Amino acid sequence: MSAMRVLFSSWPAHGHLLPMLPLARAAERAGHDVVVASGAEGVAEAARRGLATWDVGPSRAESNAIFGTSVPDVKAIPAERRMATTMSRMFGGIATHRAADLVPRVEAWAPDLVVHPITELAASVAAARTGARHVVHSLGPLPSETWSWLSAPFGELCDVWGVPALADEMVDRPYLDTCPPSLQEDAVSAFRDRRLLRPSSGEVLPGERLPWDDARLAALPFEHTVHLTLGTIFNGLTDVFQTALAGLAQLPVNVLVTVGPWRRSGQPRATAAARARHRLRPPRARPATVLDARHTGRRRHDPRRAVPRPATPHPAAGGRPVRQRRDG
Repeated sequence: MSAMRVLFSSWPAHGHLLPMLPLARAAERAGHDVVVASGAEGVAEAARRGLATWDVGPSRAESNAIFGTSVPDVKAIPAERRMATTMSRMFGGIATHRAADLVPRVEAWAPDLVVHPITELAASVAAARTGARHVVHSLGPLPSETWSWLSAPFGELCDVWGVPALADEMVDRPYLDTCPPSLQEDAVSAFRDRRLLRPSSGEVLPGERLPWDDARLAALPFEHTVHLTLGTIFNGLTDVFQTALAGLAQLPVNVLVTVGPWRRSGQPRATAAARARHRLRPPRARPATVLDARHTGRRRHDPRRAVPRPATPHPAAGGRPVRQRRDG
């Protein structure tokens, strides 16, 4: 097969770009011409890994500012509507700005294949306008309703760029699902052509490390450990951390909390949640199995052990219980 031009396009956030890197590396190894398109933060992350990049669309900081004009206070949104409103306004709203930069660049380069996360709506429009094949890459566990939250702004975007049929055809595009069915069977259930893709922990560059090592994990008092991080949208919301921690406090688990560097002006970091983390640790130590609780779901990192999952409230879903199935 002759070399192809393959574009990986992503909203400028680590959790959206990094899951696609294994596929980008595979395309490179196969001899294809690979480019990563993103905002400033995504471009910096891809460039330091040696990938060719395009800086297109708003940066993460600019995107946050645009989002803030339509949603000044995420905490003011009722919990049951918070995820839907945020997904629609953040990713759907920013897509117009991203398309203005991305589509002309893609039309000039004429890629053979476009790969993008479900949140990068502008890339699908660019693919449709150039006739490129295109696939949608998952972000891991996502609510089954995710596409319904994004479809309204996506339909408007398709109309603006002269590809109205894409709004209905999108769910027939291949969807590369990195969420193991044992964790969630209905993730983004609207897509009809789902292809299971083995999830990867991504690339670890020299000097990169977690803030805790194996010895520290082994010294924790409970057998199981939950890593709580709320990711792209909710990491600055102390009330969400507190809701999650209130649920986790009922379980015999260690809790490790990380928060991102970003916060809105004047918004305190989740110090209360970080302090609460220490109160959940009694003095007896056992080996640890690490769970990862994110705003999109929870992921178990030790596949060697089947662990029963009691239901705990998912704060971004308005406190509805979310239960993970036993692996088997």
